[in-house]
Amino acid sequence: MLQFKTPELKYLSYRQGQIAYRETGTGQTLFFLHGMNGNSKSWENLFYSLSSSFRVIAWDAPSFGGSDVFGDNIEEYKNAAKALIETLKLKKIILIGHSMGGLIASQLAYDNDVSVSGLILSSTHLGFGYKKGEPLMERYANRLKTFSTKLSDIDYAMERAQRNTPEGTSESVIKFLANVALDIRKESIRDGGRMSQETDNTNICKDLKMPVLILSGGKDTVISTEMHASLIAALPRAHKVVFPKAGHASFAEYPDQFNYQVTEFAKKVWNLNGAVLTKTKIN
Repeated sequence: MLQFKTPELKYLSYRQGQIAYRETGTGQTLFFLHGMNGNSKSWENLFYSLSSSFRVIAWDAPSFGGSDVFGDNIEEYKNAAKALIETLKLKKIILIGHSMGGLIASQLAYDNDVSVSGLILSSTHLGFGYKKGEPLMERYANRLKTFSTKLSDIDYAMERAQRNTPEGTSESVIKFLANVALDIRKESIRDGGRMSQETDNTNICKDLKMPVLILSGGKDTVISTEMHASLIAALPRAHKVVFPKAGHASFAEYPDQFNYQVTEFAKKVWNLNGAVLTKTKIN
């Protein structure tokens, strides 16, 4: 269990609802975008270890955590993130997008109205590029079915945590991921799945000019070899780091190594010498 107290949720009024986020630390801004099984609590390890050197902000995407529903396409997700970034007056940020969050982060990095210095893509892909309005693909339809038929929320959360990590993953990591996934609701899977299904970031990624770091797990069964290869092909100049024993959640499975890569990338992008990485405290 983490010793560091997670920052409380803050809220931005947006349209007829609200966007939730957490923040801590001062300095240059790292902006974190979680995946489909997560929310802003996904990054608890990073809040502790990175806040001594950086301002760390993590949002709850629309339909996730404390945020309201605002649509199910990439433009809706991107515009919600832009509203938060603009309201907080964030400049020269580094975006860190995990899985589904990587789709949104790539779109933000491509948007000339957003001041982005660097992009980190963690266990992500380019999107599936389906036509708008097609039935939800099996990948997400099955999740909705599982969510609807499980006896309790904890059953679904444990199933997702175990599916995202390789055999032999510590019980503490499984419990952490499951605890985060407890906040998943039907709209999270429905809207996040629809957005991922209909997005295709191939051309966007090919046109990105800022430094990019791609992080992946050597035992990730969520992002297929083909999906990862397509991302690499679209970003041939990106720096690539593989965590050989990690599954789909390297930020939780190997937090110190993950945080080290984020810190080193940030130091190079922002030309910093004084950033210090504090080790994650886990019992």
